[in-house]
Order: sequence, then C-alpha cells, then structure tokens
Amino acid sequence: MRAWTRTPGPQGLPQPKESREAVCARDADKLECMLQGIEYKAQGYENAQRWIDNSRGRIVTKTGQRLADELLSQGSLDWLRTALGEKQA
Repeated sequence: MRAWTRTPGPQGLPQPKESREAVCARDADKLECMLQGIEYKAQGYENAQRWIDNSRGRIVTKTGQRLADELLSQGSLDWLRTALGEKQA
C-alpha cells in the first residue's frame, strides 16, 4: 500500500510518497557511486572530486551520511582491507 502526499503533482493529482526502502536503496546507490569516485581519484582521475561531492550531497538518510563521512575519512581501499581481515598499514 502506498502513502500519498498532500502536495499535488501534475494535473493536481496527489503523488505517491517514496517508501523508506526506496530512499535507503537510493542512498546505497549514491554511496556506491561515491566510493567509485574515491577509487578513481586515488588512481589519478582529477575530475573525480566533483563526482564524489555530487554523490555525497544527494545522500539523505542519517545512516547514509554517517557511512559517507566514514568513507571520506579512509583511504580508497581501507574498506576492502577491513572486509578481508587484513591489518592496516
């Protein structure tokens, strides 16, 4: 069942409100895009910062924002080393 917003859309009809799952999935996609940008920047792609900033700016959930901040505070492959159980250099 969909919830409806009170704000009318085109033709004055109510618009369906996004589910929490849809918002979370979109944030996950933006986090993945941001991670790709971080990896490209580490490989020397100079324009990747704009990609990183754009992805970060579109993350809306508090959890997504915390994860984004954590990604930005690490090296580009630290997440992989942690997942594999490798010791940090």
